[in-house]
Amino acid sequence: MTPAEYSALAHPRLSHPARSLYSLQLRRLIMENQPPRLSYPELGRSLAVVDPMDTSGFSYQVNARQLTALFDELIEAGLLSIESPVESEHYHQCSFTLPLLNQRSRSPLPERPFQMHLHWRPDEELPALARLCGVIDASYSEEDLGEFIAYWLGRPEVFDSQHQWMLKFIRALKTRRYVRRPQTEVQGYQQVSPDPVSSGPSKRAQEMIEQAKRLAEQQESEHD
Repeated sequence: MTPAEYSALAHPRLSHPARSLYSLQLRRLIMENQPPRLSYPELGRSLAVVDPMDTSGFSYQVNARQLTALFDELIEAGLLSIESPVESEHYHQCSFTLPLLNQRSRSPLPERPFQMHLHWRPDEELPALARLCGVIDASYSEEDLGEFIAYWLGRPEVFDSQHQWMLKFIRALKTRRYVRRPQTEVQGYQQVSPDPVSSGPSKRAQEMIEQAKRLAEQQESEHD
C-alpha cells in the first residue's frame, strides 16, 4: 500500500466498511488485473459477515443504497474515481480507478535505516532536496555515485534512512564540485585559468570502486 493510500484510509471520518471495501476488494481487483467494474452483488457478498448463531445467517449485510454510500465515502476521500452516467442513482457496472494507488509521497511512518549497498540509488526527491541544500544542479555521474557507494560500503556499521543517505550524497557532490572547480592564476591584472589537465576517475576513486566490487562478490559468495 502506498503512503498516499495509507494516509487517506487513516482519516477518522472514513467508516470501517469503506476501508474494508477498498483494501480487500477494490484494490485486489486492480492488483490482480481483473476488469475494473463495480459489481454490486459481488461486492455486497464480500462485505457480508456470516453468523452461524443468527437465523438469517449474517450478522452484517449491506444493500444497494448502503453500498452506494460507501462508494461516495471513498470518492470524497480521494481513494476512488468512478465513470458514472449522468443522473445515475447507483454505480453498478461502472468503470473505476484508484487515483492514489500509484501516487508516491513520503510515508508518514519513520523510514527504516539500512546499510549502504551496491545497488543504492537516490530517488526522485533528490533535485528538490538538493535545491534546499543550495545545489541547483542535482545531476551526477556514475563516478560520483560509485565513489560514494564505495566509501560507505567500507563502513558497514553506519545505518541511515533513504533521506539521510541522500543528504550525505548531496554533501559529497558539493565537496567534489568544489575540489573540481577550475583554479585561476593571476597574470598581471587578469585572472586566467591554467592549462586544462586530463580528466577521468582519480586513482583513489578507481581503487574504491574495485574494493566495492570485491566486497559485493564476497557477500554474494557468502550468501551462496
